Amino acid sequence: MKKIGQIQLISFHLLLIVFSLAVISTYFKTNFSVTDFIILGLIDTVVFFVNDSEQEFYNRGYLLEFIHTAKSEMIFVLFVVFINFLLKNTIPFSRKDLIVFIVLKFLGTYGLNVIVKRYRYYIYPKLLKSKKYVVLTVKARLQDTLKRLNDSGNLNGEVVGICVLDDANDESSGGKFIPKAEMIAFATYHVVDEVFANLPSDKYRVSEIVSQFESMGIDVSFNINAYDLNPETQKKLQRLADFNVITFSTRFYSETHIIAKRALDIIGAIVGLVLCAIVSIVLVPLIIKDGGPAIFSQERVGMNGRVFKFYKFRSMVPNAEVLKKELESHNQMQGAMFKMDDDPRITKVGKFIRKTSLDELPQFYNVLRGDMSLVGTRPPTVKEYETYTPSQKKRLSFKPGITGLWQVSGRSNITDFDEVVKLDVAYIDSWSIWSDIKILLKTIRVVFQREGSK
Repeated sequence: MKKIGQIQLISFHLLLIVFSLAVISTYFKTNFSVTDFIILGLIDTVVFFVNDSEQEFYNRGYLLEFIHTAKSEMIFVLFVVFINFLLKNTIPFSRKDLIVFIVLKFLGTYGLNVIVKRYRYYIYPKLLKSKKYVVLTVKARLQDTLKRLNDSGNLNGEVVGICVLDDANDESSGGKFIPKAEMIAFATYHVVDEVFANLPSDKYRVSEIVSQFESMGIDVSFNINAYDLNPETQKKLQRLADFNVITFSTRFYSETHIIAKRALDIIGAIVGLVLCAIVSIVLVPLIIKDGGPAIFSQERVGMNGRVFKFYKFRSMVPNAEVLKKELESHNQMQGAMFKMDDDPRITKVGKFIRKTSLDELPQFYNVLRGDMSLVGTRPPTVKEYETYTPSQKKRLSFKPGITGLWQVSGRSNITDFDEVVKLDVAYIDSWSIWSDIKILLKTIRVVFQREGSK
């Protein structure tokens, strides 16, 4: 199976069991234990493999999916009845309970499978279309490269820049063409997700090109014919449009973990927005009373240079950005970030919501939209981003987060932006869903101990 694997589908099925048991418990007053859920979950997992649910999953139409789901539920019922008989009716199902449970589970499973397929064929390709490429090539290969990229229909993205490395006179200037001398600056200050190079390997050292973009956290894909080295970075063979390429990256992440991260983000964002709505009843009037709007919005820079609208409860005076220029001499942070103890721009209410981290709650909306994640690197302002070096941009190769490694690593004591970058890069290079969970747990401890930002 592709894009959605066995583990994801089984996890979704377990959630359906929880939902179905919750409905029955609510409306029929039947009490289920954790043991009941474990037994039903194990049975459902066994049925999943016995009925080969993963086989031809994406090739089954609506009717075949309906038949397959009905068959799975029949097998599931037989297993439940048999196991319950052996365990002497351990699961407290009445006949009515069992019928309602199976109906809910059947409808949920069928609906879920249809949604997963529609995501795979209609939504997922559109998400891929947002990828931004820079093409590196030479004059002799330029026309053929562009033609094959445009004609293939499988690029799943957009070419935002083209650099002809042997064009000494920049004869190809204009439009998407980038002079060789400006190539690194362009990749640093524009949205670039991946570099595709179609170059003769006898004239250009692939390792040098990879290292230039690797320092920014940008993946590099080479036409397979240019592969003549074995760099220390991770690599994989794949298709890009009509080309066979080798993609070099500091780290290839598990697709299972990526999907789990987004699922965690959505669940966390929903919970966070509910909390935000409750807190707003008290906070919004207090913030407005201080003068100015309750919500502060600002353009921030996200993954690989994407600019998005960032939201917080306002903790500063309305003209904070204007006053910031007057306070630059008091900046306690070395590098592309502003930090000041006892910042005079912070309001009385602002000091409280910052200390308790309540000012961060509106960012759950950014998480739900997909601009941010629960855990990641903090998004810089546009002005901060414009001062970044290529190596500092690597911290933007990951989706920004509400919390992150440096926030739970004594953030109030860090005064050098390069130290922040080191922590962010360490997080990116060793990321897994488990590291996110650990950081979230540490964040909860930090918030309750009131170790928030100053």
